[in-house]
This record gives sequence, structure tokens and C-alpha cells, in this order.
Amino acid sequence: MMKQYRIKSVEVVRYPVLLVTYDDGFSGEYDLSDFVGRGPISEPLKDPEYFNQVAVGEYGHTFGWNLDVLGEEIDFCIDSVHKDIEAKRRSRNS
Repeated sequence: MMKQYRIKSVEVVRYPVLLVTYDDGFSGEYDLSDFVGRGPISEPLKDPEYFNQVAVGEYGHTFGWNLDVLGEEIDFCIDSVHKDIEAKRRSRNS
């Protein structure tokens, strides 16, 4: 059975990098440099004040911005983020 991840917290480390912490204690930096400003969905994230409003979604199943505004949310798949953080760690340690 596949592990069901949940987000415990997400905070801005420095613009545009987040520290994502999972409920099992796993955490790491998630760099959104390649995402910010790459199309209309991510355009609002170019504003550092808006970026600082990142939040964890209900039950810890997602994180992002405007999570309570249907159709305007910017959210991330926490499983993919977990895999990305792990992959970056492996590449740094190689």
C-alpha cells in the first residue's frame, strides 16, 4: 500500500523557496523558481507578499494559495513535492 502523505506545515524560507514539513517528520526545501511567473496561474506568485500567504489545505492533503476560493486556488500535489524533495537530496548526495 502506498504511503498517504499529509502536510504538517509550509513556510517561506526565502522567496521563492518553501520549507515543506510532513506529518511523519520528513521535511525539505521546495524551490518554485521554475514555476513562478510561468503562465497565468502562477503570475500572482511573482508578488512576494502574495507568495508569503502560502497555507496548508484542509486535512493536510495540499498546500498553496487561495485554497478556499474555488477556481482561483494554486495548489500542489504533496506526493509529487515529496518525490521532488527526495530526488534533489539524492542528487546532492551523489
